[in-house]
Amino acid sequence: MNNFQSYSQLLPCFDCRKNTAESDLGWLTPAMYDNVQQQITAIITGDTTFGDDLTVIITCTPEEARDYLLLNAFGYTEEELTSNGIDADDLKEIEQEIAANTTALDQVAFEHEIALQACSTCE
Repeated sequence: MNNFQSYSQLLPCFDCRKNTAESDLGWLTPAMYDNVQQQITAIITGDTTFGDDLTVIITCTPEEARDYLLLNAFGYTEEELTSNGIDADDLKEIEQEIAANTTALDQVAFEHEIALQACSTCE
């Protein structure tokens, strides 16, 4: 398995936008996380209003894309990835997804949604 970690971050409350709440960023490599951080900052500090979800673009190698999809889209655990406990149909679907999202530069790009959460005041 690639160097994936589960990340979270304090982001604006989806309701009041004044306070912050812990939002799950998903399973990312450190390089993906750095890139996501830059995109989040641009969205939050930009002039454009944003909804209850932040959409960022994840760009990675085909090898990283496999683990990214298994962890984030299919909900596998780290243990399942390392023990080869992965369903063959899921692997086939992942291969198709990677093929459909591979760029001319042999990178894979996915839209990645981050759901904003309610702060303790708005709950």
